[in-house]
Amino acid sequence: METPKFTYIYFPNESRLVILRNGKISGGFTGDAAEKLFHDMLESGADVHIGGTTMEKNRKVRQLRALWIKQGCDEFRGAILEPYFVTSTKDLTEKQLDELIARFSHTNKSDAPKEIRINRSLNLKLLQELGKLDNDGDWTKVNSYLMSKSIAGKLLFQMDIDELKALTKKLRAILDKERSVKIEVKRLSTNN
Repeated sequence: METPKFTYIYFPNESRLVILRNGKISGGFTGDAAEKLFHDMLESGADVHIGGTTMEKNRKVRQLRALWIKQGCDEFRGAILEPYFVTSTKDLTEKQLDELIARFSHTNKSDAPKEIRINRSLNLKLLQELGKLDNDGDWTKVNSYLMSKSIAGKLLFQMDIDELKALTKKLRAILDKERSVKIEVKRLSTNN
């Protein structure tokens, strides 16, 4: 029979101590009793977590990953996390998690400056012409295309105004090349 593993979490704002047995809540204390037991456990060297940190952080990591999956950019988390110098969402601080959640929660980016919104819209129109953006709300194809180092190496919302303008030039050049190839194919097929 396996020995149960107990975890203790103290919530200072609520004067509450929660006892978890094998990861499930099995009891706890509130008020003065919780505070006294918490101090006694600290003095004895017991492993006590401070509430709001581990549980809240795990919730934020799950929320961020859910946003990424919904938006089709979870596979690019390495590139998204690169500016934070971490390789896992679990290594982010709560402040960094809050920042990323806020960035990925606004799909319309209405808080971005007008010039950036205009350039994003233009690039989305060009991506649609290239067949990379469908009206089904699936951003997987767009994100995969943009994350290619030869295209942008970044997701659309990560780009500043100069990067957006450079992307516009690149997408227009690709469209022009595709058009000229189609014209040449048509010319050759009619002349042969």
